[in-house]
Amino acid sequence: MPPHNRIGHGYDLHRLEPNGDGQPGRPLMLGGVEIQHDRGPIAHSDGDALLHAVTDALLGAIGAPDIGQLFPDNDPRNESGRDHHLRTPQAQPAQGLDARQPRRGARGC
Repeated sequence: MPPHNRIGHGYDLHRLEPNGDGQPGRPLMLGGVEIQHDRGPIAHSDGDALLHAVTDALLGAIGAPDIGQLFPDNDPRNESGRDHHLRTPQAQPAQGLDARQPRRGARGC
């Protein structure tokens, strides 16, 4: 039986605001990499739009809930910090499915 192709689409954005007022701002993260910048994302989590979009695409490809449902912004456990929790068991709904290594592409604008 030929393998099934699955396609998902992810999208995320966060407004960037200047870091200032003597307070260190939230770092700008893209794909898990900290980017040195004078602005940071306005977000409940770490605001890594690239990581969130890719995660949503992978979840969508297997018909799973999006990260907003798995990690709601009204849950204090999801506030700030890095989004390493996206690699936890509840974010791995593909386990047990016949999911093969995904091919990913991402574009940031």
